[in-house]
Amino acid sequence: MLRALLLSLTTALAAMATAQNLVSNPSFEDTTHCVGWPPPQVEALHWYTANTATPDIWNCDLANPCGYHVMDPDDADIQAKGYKYAHDGDRFAGGFHWYGQGGASAREYLTTKLLEPLQAGTWYRVSMWCARPSGVNGAIDHIGVHFGPDSIHAPFPTTLPLIPQARLRDPDNAYLVDTSWVQIVDTIVASGGEQWLIFGTFEDEDAVDGIWLGWGGYPPTVYYYVDLVSVEPVQPSFLPEASPLRTVLAANGIQILWTGVADLDHLAVFDAAGRMVWQVPRPGGQRLFAVPDGLPAGVYLARVRVDSAAFVVRFVK
Repeated sequence: MLRALLLSLTTALAAMATAQNLVSNPSFEDTTHCVGWPPPQVEALHWYTANTATPDIWNCDLANPCGYHVMDPDDADIQAKGYKYAHDGDRFAGGFHWYGQGGASAREYLTTKLLEPLQAGTWYRVSMWCARPSGVNGAIDHIGVHFGPDSIHAPFPTTLPLIPQARLRDPDNAYLVDTSWVQIVDTIVASGGEQWLIFGTFEDEDAVDGIWLGWGGYPPTVYYYVDLVSVEPVQPSFLPEASPLRTVLAANGIQILWTGVADLDHLAVFDAAGRMVWQVPRPGGQRLFAVPDGLPAGVYLARVRVDSAAFVVRFVK
């Protein structure tokens, strides 16, 4: 029995590790022309701006300085903004997300067409690597990702009136404050037919959950570097009905219980739309968790991570 369980788990992990990333040019490496305007469509193949603002494509390859923005460590302005080498390859993207409460309403978005439409009822893991430039004195709690059936190019540079299905957060911090590359992740359930993604900040300036870091000018300006964007289907073996080790994780509308031997690395709860609504980034030796009273009645999924494995269980509140 134990051999069968381990084999099933190994197969599930291998399938998840080889899942296809549905994002074209996910690290912004492929270019169309080595010119700088208009960004990003001439600097990163398959990527476009979703409004009239101008997100950036950064190139760290000084031997082949293709594009408008070159990440030169000897440039004083680059050092003041926050020098960073790409997480994957030699290129990455960047954009403005917030100018503080009462500040400007401009937003920079990047959009691309997926390699294939999302399938109804399928779970997808949405992720990207994010870093705050050291010269940026503010931070927000998440980066949103909206999925839709068609492309969007709004004739204005301000907030897009869209609701993101995914909200990507730092598993270890309430805000995206880290100047090192950090992978931020969320999981969604597709309605079906979504072919385009747009990422950025979709809340109006006064509705953004953001902070000033206590230095420099106020209100703060929030800008992020982004690399290796990914949308991957989650294998059915990771859904609660098919998980061979699901008995180590149990939940009801009041409590979540972990009975495994190893300590948890992370606990997250998702609503029926696949949005993360609650998390415990570092549970450590904790085994019993109270479901927050503030969650409305409905169907939820609790997911825990232990080393390289993930376990999920569905519950009703």
